[in-house]
Amino acid sequence: MDPSAPQTVAKGVFITSTVCALTAGLYGVVKSQPPGPLLLFSALNSGIASATFFSIREYLIGPVLVLSMPGKQYELRRQKLKETAEVVPTNVSQLTWGDIRSRKVLDSSISGALAGSILNTWKRGRSGTVPGLATGAVMCGLFQWAFNEFDILRITHVSRVVHTQPVPVTPAASVPTHSLPIAAPEPPRSLTDRIFAVFGHRISDEEYLNRVITQRDNHLRRIEQLERERDEKREA
Repeated sequence: MDPSAPQTVAKGVFITSTVCALTAGLYGVVKSQPPGPLLLFSALNSGIASATFFSIREYLIGPVLVLSMPGKQYELRRQKLKETAEVVPTNVSQLTWGDIRSRKVLDSSISGALAGSILNTWKRGRSGTVPGLATGAVMCGLFQWAFNEFDILRITHVSRVVHTQPVPVTPAASVPTHSLPIAAPEPPRSLTDRIFAVFGHRISDEEYLNRVITQRDNHLRRIEQLERERDEKREA
């Protein structure tokens, strides 16, 4: 199982509940209805649904697919888990745009089907099992695909910024011997990490550093792949 599964579930539930609650509250304001009850009702329902979906995906479907499914996507995830467990870097293949687009789409579709069938059966009885299964599979698969497309846009933007940003050249200056040491600024944490810290869930500096290093390595691999594809298109 992925060690970051608890954080993935918590972040998914928090983001989903927040977005649905704010959307319901704005709808109530537009329709001149009390936004409070709509906000709370939407947050509760979306929290239950998202907790069911993310728990099934991260604790059941994801580990099963990683252990049993062939293909480059799952091979990369197996290598990542092995690297995390043994603390030894492995030779990870380069990611392609197809790998990013298909990332966790199958996991989300199967998990959405199970979560949708469970929740719809609980709400409507046996007659809601098949509709919930089909709707959950399609909707969760589409949402995951859209999220992956957004990730590709973000990677492309980061690559453009990295290659267009000029490197400032500053003249060398003598350092006075009596100067005091300046502490390096702490890297900014994500919004969800800051919110979890407020509620008492605080990750250690070492854990946060490992996470940032992993994200940096992933971005560098994707940027390198993007540059290679761009050079191949120019040569063609």
